[in-house]
Amino acid sequence: MNILWINKITDREYWRTTQLELSKSLRKRGNKVTLIMARNFGEKKTMEKDDIIYLPTLSHFLLSGLFFGLALVFYLFLVIHKEKIDVIIIDGTSVWLPFVLPLKLFNIPLVLDVRDLPVEKNSSLFFSISLHIGRYFVDELTTITPELEEILRKRYHLSDKKIGIWPSGVSMERFGYSNQPLNTKGLNKFTLLYHGSYGKGRGIENLILAIGKLKKEVREKVRLLLVGIPVEDQGRFLRLCERVGVKKHVEILPVVEHEKIPYYIHLSDVGVIPLPPDKVWWRVSVPLKTLEYLAMGKPVIATSIPFHRRLFEKGECGVIIDTNSPEALADAITYLYRNKEKLRVMGKTGREIVEKNYTWDDAAFKLEGFLKRVLYGDHSENR
Repeated sequence: MNILWINKITDREYWRTTQLELSKSLRKRGNKVTLIMARNFGEKKTMEKDDIIYLPTLSHFLLSGLFFGLALVFYLFLVIHKEKIDVIIIDGTSVWLPFVLPLKLFNIPLVLDVRDLPVEKNSSLFFSISLHIGRYFVDELTTITPELEEILRKRYHLSDKKIGIWPSGVSMERFGYSNQPLNTKGLNKFTLLYHGSYGKGRGIENLILAIGKLKKEVREKVRLLLVGIPVEDQGRFLRLCERVGVKKHVEILPVVEHEKIPYYIHLSDVGVIPLPPDKVWWRVSVPLKTLEYLAMGKPVIATSIPFHRRLFEKGECGVIIDTNSPEALADAITYLYRNKEKLRVMGKTGREIVEKNYTWDDAAFKLEGFLKRVLYGDHSENR
């Protein structure tokens, strides 16, 4: 298949990992995949690749989408005469559908990929408008979990559409297992790691509070490493650490390149995913960080969103908790600290679960199967 994948994502966005890694796996299966990405005027490209096309855009919230849509249609008019594109995938998070309506003129099957639900109110409004238009605009959809599929069908009246499901994945090569000692800095600390995007409502504050609730003899042996906190937001967390009295136990680092994340995971003993499980946008998610911790043989402390429950049904790969309260997090930290002899077995189990079920090659197999059914008329569900 010749696949064109449209994303209004720049090289600065951490979530481009999904598109980049899945494209590689689709190409390994014999498909041609061209990624469309965005680049603000004056911004330098960090990647020079023939299979990534950068279209110009603006930094303005609304004008950027309009400008990107116009550039996209112009590009397709040039390309459509040179090669046959079999299917177009549109990223439902970064691309607002009203701005790409002219794509229907090309008579190429359009598949909308919806990976998450918006958290902020303004984004939610644009997301809703986009999906309601999608009922008449796109041919089929793909998404990340059965929970999000159900919401798309009921809330956005997409029951007449076929929806394929492919979860997030992980590169087992990049996030490789290591038999080296868990703590390589010689600090004799039990190291907890949270890495990834920063935003309110991700449970990071509760994780800091949990350190303060540990018994003193445990707290003195624990270090919390937060990686990915923007410099402008670090002050708020430092003040919280001072208020709780845990400043010396918490290390806060800014955003780092995704390629450097394995280094920090290797330095840790346990990965923590403290997402509040009662929020619908997290209940439909598949956190990349969970898979990355497990791929490197690290047990996790994870809240009981549906995806995490499915992981733990396959094997004990850490501790799963029903709430992200500071008390629940502190209890989980204490349990793993007092049972350090179980960490390697838990980590080995987690890596085996990911290797068998959640690599990018697995995700590519699922997506390819669904796209073939879209193209060749067999619209049975891709499960």
